[in-house]
Amino acid sequence: MKAIRAAVPSGFPVTLKLGIADAQPGLTAEETLARCPDLVAAGVDAIEVSVNVMGAPSDSAKTYVAVGPRRAAEDLLVHRLLAQPGPEAYFDDWARRVRQAVDAKVILVGGLRTTQSMEGVIASGDADFIAMARPFIREPDLVSQIQAGRTGRVDCTSCNLCLRHEGHHSLRCWRTPRKRLFEHAIYRFTGGLGRNLLSTKSH
Repeated sequence: MKAIRAAVPSGFPVTLKLGIADAQPGLTAEETLARCPDLVAAGVDAIEVSVNVMGAPSDSAKTYVAVGPRRAAEDLLVHRLLAQPGPEAYFDDWARRVRQAVDAKVILVGGLRTTQSMEGVIASGDADFIAMARPFIREPDLVSQIQAGRTGRVDCTSCNLCLRHEGHHSLRCWRTPRKRLFEHAIYRFTGGLGRNLLSTKSH
């Protein structure tokens, strides 16, 4: 971190996405939080909190965040019609603890799916900035929409179909347009990439 700080122009912000704790036995939050002041002293301007070693992608990219029955019906998530929505801002406790440990900006990622929760995180002081990933796959212009006044829930259902195709197909939302759900079903039930059936290029 000292080498990075020395290599960038003066005043240029250096941010760090930091795995606070392992999702399985290993690194603890207490260990990481104790090291955060040293990172800030070495030149980190902002810390984005995340999970460290994972057992499954869903340890970081949790599923069906803020998806209630109505949203499940709209996006053909039949198996979620009677299920409770996944929680939003699931790394918020870590952000709060980093805030208490260091004098640096804090960035919160992880399950921010409504503008109300985004505003709440900033208003509470738990984080200075919010970050998203999967929602931009479905709505690349989401920030512009929110800036223009959009409120409420984003379109991403956190179904993680995009992650299931990682390494096989280019990054995309498999829920829109609807024909992609059919293409996904072909991929899943043939047990292969469906190269002859899908108009995609594997890599």
